[in-house]
Amino acid sequence: MAKKLRGLGGRNYGGSKKGANMNDLLKQAQKAQEEMDNLEDTFKNMEVSASAGGGAISVVATCDYRIKSIEVDQELKEEDFEVVQDLIIAGVNEALSEVTKKRDEEMSKVTGALNLPNNIL
Repeated sequence: MAKKLRGLGGRNYGGSKKGANMNDLLKQAQKAQEEMDNLEDTFKNMEVSASAGGGAISVVATCDYRIKSIEVDQELKEEDFEVVQDLIIAGVNEALSEVTKKRDEEMSKVTGALNLPNNIL
């Protein structure tokens, strides 16, 4: 059994469970980091989709922030080009918003057990 030492101010040093708790926390953090690294790899294959203009524009993106496809409804091809551009931008922004939501959901599964704030690791 470790001997407790009394320091200035009456604090005890040594013989406490704080060190064990810190080691457990570090192990949990390392495990969470490994899981997050693996999660980054799965984001490349995880897809989300979004639409704009009542479905006139459909965008599919992967969760590593890559646009996979953009589909334009036939009816839009007769519209003014600026309208089509605005709808594409809206669709892409919506898809990127969905990517962020999905990433946050998946990461919170990993960090939730540690009770850490998002984006700390």
